[in-house]
Amino acid sequence: MKYVKRTLLTGSWFLTCLIMLHLSAFEVLAAEHSGDWRPIFDLVMRWVNFLILAFVLVKFSRAPIKKFLAGKQQDIADEIGGLEAEKEEMLRQIDDSKKQLENSRDRLSDLKKRIVAQGQKNRQMIIKAAEQESKILLQSAQQKINSRIVEARQELKSELVDAAIALATKLLPEKITEEDNQKFIDAFMSSAASK
Repeated sequence: MKYVKRTLLTGSWFLTCLIMLHLSAFEVLAAEHSGDWRPIFDLVMRWVNFLILAFVLVKFSRAPIKKFLAGKQQDIADEIGGLEAEKEEMLRQIDDSKKQLENSRDRLSDLKKRIVAQGQKNRQMIIKAAEQESKILLQSAQQKINSRIVEARQELKSELVDAAIALATKLLPEKITEEDNQKFIDAFMSSAASK
């Protein structure tokens, strides 16, 4: 491969030099008053130069160009073969993926059925547990209500007693006379003495 590149580089350099030499010599060799033979001579020399150039190109670049093209053809054939192999591998993988997808769908369907069945069981268990918990909560709430009622009754009695005492202490001094007061003291003394 290096040989082909080097040969092509050398051949293209040589070709460029010949073309430049040919183009630059055209005006140098032309004279102003050369006569009738000069244009014919120049035309003949151009054809000779062209033929020399064509011969050199064919002689020295035919084999490297053939090798280069044959190498490229082989590289392209190898690349196509590799791509064909990759294509076959990809098609095989696609078929495998399709089979796995079908198997996954079947397994997913079975799994879905099992999950739904398990969900139904769990739902029934949750409902039963919720019913039991609600019964316990209702009983607890009923007990709290009963205890609150008892407490409220006691508070109400206490407040009624306090209100009655306050009312009595407010109204009794106005209603009790000195004589009633003496009767209370005597009754208290007699009950204290009997104890």
